[in-house]
Amino acid sequence: MPQQFFDGWSRTVKSNLPFRLDPVQEQRIDELLFELLEDPDCVSLLREMDTAGIDQAVLLVIDFGLAYKNIELTIEEIHLAHKKLLNQSDRFLAFSNVDPRRGREGLDLFEKAVREWGFSGMKLYPPCGYSPDARILFPYYEICRELHLPVLTHIGPTTATLPFRHTQPQYVDDAAFHFPEVNFILGHAAVTHYQDAALLAQYRPNVFLDLSGFQTAINRNEFKKIIHWHLSRGLGRKLLFGTDWPIHRFWGNQRDWVEKFTALEPESLSPKEEMDDILGNNLLGILPRTERKYANYGA
Repeated sequence: MPQQFFDGWSRTVKSNLPFRLDPVQEQRIDELLFELLEDPDCVSLLREMDTAGIDQAVLLVIDFGLAYKNIELTIEEIHLAHKKLLNQSDRFLAFSNVDPRRGREGLDLFEKAVREWGFSGMKLYPPCGYSPDARILFPYYEICRELHLPVLTHIGPTTATLPFRHTQPQYVDDAAFHFPEVNFILGHAAVTHYQDAALLAQYRPNVFLDLSGFQTAINRNEFKKIIHWHLSRGLGRKLLFGTDWPIHRFWGNQRDWVEKFTALEPESLSPKEEMDDILGNNLLGILPRTERKYANYGA
């Protein structure tokens, strides 16, 4: 993550603590957060996946190059770093993200990523300065339609150094309408703006709701209520489990989050069949056909 992203995220974490920090404490929190984010070869992630019983994880590229200055790596170098991970382990999938304002060069890079480098979907990050329904994204959606690739877009707040404009569910509607054959996943939307997002998922067959970031709902003691709210509306087949790793490592690891979620089953909030769908089968159903050989994975 760019330093600017990290700085805003750290400020948000510290501002939500129930006590004031002195400068030494602030620096220590920065150090702890930064340590948790450092895992370039995903060694720690794979170890946590093993412990949690997660077969596969989706890695997400984010193109911050036009939102921030002085980014260390180019967007092509970031893609190549993810391609290296895909080549090293079949336990990873990766979604490509290129800021659509990069023009033809950006579109060519995205097309190379999904046609040649093994990327399995598209990631959007609207806080960088564009809307999911922007017409400049339609050529990307055409490629996703052709290759049966899902599109995952961020929903809700993010680091304090980026605007939250265009991060609400309604900004996806026009794209989902014009591209009914493309499956759109609303990232974090099963817990953030979840009522508006659920309405969209109910009436757009190609809209799905991602649960990553549900740790915030756990911290507010709202998690069970929110899951029950979705299931009572028949949205079990639209929910996709995720952990938003590594953002929440400060409060727990992958095993903690899987156990928090699977604990819903014995409490009769979700039967095993529905739980298996949310933990992997729902996502398998909307991935490209070449990826569907992997069954029953957790994130």
